[in-house]
Amino acid sequence: MLVKERKVGRIFQLEFEDGDDLIELFNAFVKEKNIRNASITIFGAFKESDVRSGFKAIIGDSSKLHFNDPREFVGVGNISWPEKPPAVMDDVTWQEPQPYVHMHIAISGGPFNPQEVNVGHLSGGKVKGLFAEVIEFV
Repeated sequence: MLVKERKVGRIFQLEFEDGDDLIELFNAFVKEKNIRNASITIFGAFKESDVRSGFKAIIGDSSKLHFNDPREFVGVGNISWPEKPPAVMDDVTWQEPQPYVHMHIAISGGPFNPQEVNVGHLSGGKVKGLFAEVIEFV
């Protein structure tokens, strides 16, 4: 087991608005504030979203799901600056370390299938309404 002791740095509360591109704005926020390591809690609703299973990194398989309808979700994650894109991001290349906003979510089955729940990595989304808390570690 690897253990790193950290202290809490800044704490941010973010509110995203209807139509915001979550990943684009989150990455811009992380760069602007130079957040190198943090924990994220998010919840809200998407108008449109993309979710990938994390199994690409484990067993070489990955499912991509795209939803074009409103869905509620909850999620947790972290922010890091890896040297290269994580395995789940097989369609991306970097020239230098980039912020990686890594979120696992549970997302509802949509307006006509509320009992269904999908889980995985959030890889994109257009917001309907969303709140996030970011706790930076130093």
